[in-house]
Amino acid sequence: MGRARPAANTATGEYLQLELLDKNDKPFAWSGGGRHVNASKKLGAALYAKDSGYTKNDKLVYGYYLFNSPPGDDPLRMSFREIGVDLELRPNAVSKSVGNLHRGGYLLEAEKVGRVKFYKLNPRAAYDGSSGQQRHATQHARHPSTTCPPEKKEAS
Repeated sequence: MGRARPAANTATGEYLQLELLDKNDKPFAWSGGGRHVNASKKLGAALYAKDSGYTKNDKLVYGYYLFNSPPGDDPLRMSFREIGVDLELRPNAVSKSVGNLHRGGYLLEAEKVGRVKFYKLNPRAAYDGSSGQQRHATQHARHPSTTCPPEKKEAS
């Protein structure tokens, strides 16, 4: 068995094709633990900034959506109760955080079944899919707000 070989030539940045490996060369083995998400560091840092106006629960819920959303444009089809059980939050707290993230543009309403709304990540903030799919998904997606927009006051 040969020793592991890097997946790319670090001098040129060129990817090495497996077909070009000698019989004694070992292909690069990636065991990173699953799929990867392309996330905007700038928008993520703005969300997590102390003066962003987003609460700790908002940041926790955003992270949950980031790591549990299905690939592509599909929404996370979980109830606020199910998310709350995983995050140890009340369903009302999850609902309020999803509302804040939706108003800020980090989460977008993707589907409605009866009165239940399902949300997906804004592809401008984070996307699980190919770059071509992400470019297509961002064509009509709004830009997230880096500060939490206030709730609309109900008319009394």
